[in-house]
Amino acid sequence: MKKRYWIGLGLLFMIGLLVFAHEMKQPSTPAQAEQQTLVPSTSISSENKIWVITDLHYLSQSLFENGESFAHIKQTSAGKEVEHAPERMEALVWQVEQEKPDILLVSGDLTLNGEKQSAEELAGYFEQIEALGTQVYVIPGNHDISDGWARKFSGDKQEKTAQILPSDFQTIFADMGYTEAFSTDSESLSYAVQPYQNLILLMLDTNLYSEKEGVGAPTTNGELREETIDWMEPILEKAQAEGIAVLPVMHHNVLSFNLHMQDGFLLDNAAEVQELFAEKGLTMTLTGHTHIQNVTSKQVAGTTLYDATTAAFSIQQPAIGELIFTADALQYEKKTLKMEEWAEETQQTDEKLLHYDDYAERLFVQDGENMGIMRMLDEQWYDEAYADEVGQLVGELNRDFFSGTSSEYSSKEREAFKQTTAYQEIKQRSRGSLLRYVEGIIQQDGGSNLSFSIPWKQ
Repeated sequence: MKKRYWIGLGLLFMIGLLVFAHEMKQPSTPAQAEQQTLVPSTSISSENKIWVITDLHYLSQSLFENGESFAHIKQTSAGKEVEHAPERMEALVWQVEQEKPDILLVSGDLTLNGEKQSAEELAGYFEQIEALGTQVYVIPGNHDISDGWARKFSGDKQEKTAQILPSDFQTIFADMGYTEAFSTDSESLSYAVQPYQNLILLMLDTNLYSEKEGVGAPTTNGELREETIDWMEPILEKAQAEGIAVLPVMHHNVLSFNLHMQDGFLLDNAAEVQELFAEKGLTMTLTGHTHIQNVTSKQVAGTTLYDATTAAFSIQQPAIGELIFTADALQYEKKTLKMEEWAEETQQTDEKLLHYDDYAERLFVQDGENMGIMRMLDEQWYDEAYADEVGQLVGELNRDFFSGTSSEYSSKEREAFKQTTAYQEIKQRSRGSLLRYVEGIIQQDGGSNLSFSIPWKQ
């Protein structure tokens, strides 16, 4: 009897060791090995629509009240409309139901400053969208993970609120990409999904953050880590061998479109990534981060690469990029959120919602006007005699630059800007960034940033 007891105890001990060893082998971050997923039986065609939005900067309404501290945030938010983020998402759900895109891509900065409460609420809206038959795939931005600026605004005080840690992001948005992924990167929040037989979406985490709670401002710049590139390469080689198109989606820019907006926006290792994408035939990338509607291209090793950045969902008329794949082309068109139609349809009474386009645009223009005046002060040539005119010109140009409409200025319109008193004052007096910024917008002439079509092999 005693012998059987010790044998049984020994067996239990051995089983315990095996279980412990198995648990120790399990990764604490997303698994790098391929996951068991079914290869889709249908190919993407011109009947399918993919939408992309970026830089939502969603702030839960439970995290603010209209006091002094929140007023300060609104005034220093670079033209973002932070007060009605839930209503924007309700309007998006409504518009998805009306127009029925097959996929919604979200390329980072989902939250204002990485508030866990904001992320959890946002995931609820994405669940509503998925219930309508539209699959959502998300990737974080530099404001989403371990952001030391995560705050609640009460009266004249700012209080710390729970941050989104890397593991939180994957859990909160599990059904928005991670459970559908056929491969995930163990060194980042990157993953790969194959929604169609002939298309792989490479959702790439380019952000720099701590695994623990962050302190202070989020890191602006980003990179595609070497470990992530190592993870990508077998996927790209297999896709190349099987003739499957790959579309990367990330927060930071792969290509530079403005010499004065590179630091912090363009990937730190952009040259390396460009060479890799050219070698593997990844001709189009979808990005965010700048808040500016823009498409740019560059020849790399004989291949034309394109980088399409959709304007931020949190400024002016919220932007939606729509992609249509034909037999030989990828077509992109900027659409806008039908906020006012939603407000009327759902019988909203808030005048800001009923006239949202004008309201949000005015916020953004005012921010641009203030920026112009601050630049005059910084460059030490401020004068009340022309300050208002300069501010108004900068506000107007800034609005059009961010919305993408400045790319469609006619030669006559460009010349008219140059004849204004405000422009002449800037040209005569500015020796700094204001002149470079204004001239960069007026002289911009690289084709439309609102729509384009590029060659695309299915």
